[in-house]
Order: sequence, then C-alpha cells, then structure tokens
Amino acid sequence: MICGVILIGLSFIILNLTDWSGILVVGLFLMSIGEMIIFPFSNAYAMERSNFGNKGEYMALYMMAFSIAHIFSHNGGMHLIDSVGFDKTWVIAAILSFGAVILIMALGRLMHIEANNE
Repeated sequence: MICGVILIGLSFIILNLTDWSGILVVGLFLMSIGEMIIFPFSNAYAMERSNFGNKGEYMALYMMAFSIAHIFSHNGGMHLIDSVGFDKTWVIAAILSFGAVILIMALGRLMHIEANNE
C-alpha cells in the first residue's frame, strides 16, 4: 500500500514541475497506478481486521468512509484551489499523501506489535 500512496503523492508533485500540458498524462498515469495498488489492499485489510460474524459491518464502514471522502474532497479541493491556487493545492495534496505514508507505516508497526503479543 505504501508504494501506491507514494505514487499518488508523486503524481501531485509532477504537476508542478512544468507547464507542458503532457505532464497531465504522466500525473494521471501515476495516480491511476497508485490507486490500482492501494484500493484492493485497503479493502482486503478491512476484511482481515473483521471477525467472522461482522465482516459486513466492517465493509459497510469502509464504504461509508470511502463515500464521505468522495463527497467532501471534491468540494474541499475546489475551495482550496479557489483560495490558494493550483500549484499550492498540489503541494498540499502531496504533503497529505506523504503524511498518509507515515500513518500506514505506523499502522504496520502496530499490527506487528499486535501479532507478537498474540
């Protein structure tokens, strides 16, 4: 999952490198590959964390979080672009992506500690 999040963060950084319009294709390619890596693993992670009797509850919460993120991120992104511009918005998105890398690494450590305690 970390590789996918890094690719998404790089796609935002690449958008600031040049004014060449073809860079959009490169950024879109990196973001698409990153999403294809992240989403199956995040879905599987939610399934693995659940118990036998409550897999549906975990998956419902996963899908609700995913849907809420899609509702608010588009509006928030547009407001951010309006207030600070495109370049700074891409930098902020890249910073958030690399913050997500740190959180995923911390989650991996917690899972390792939990596995050793059992």
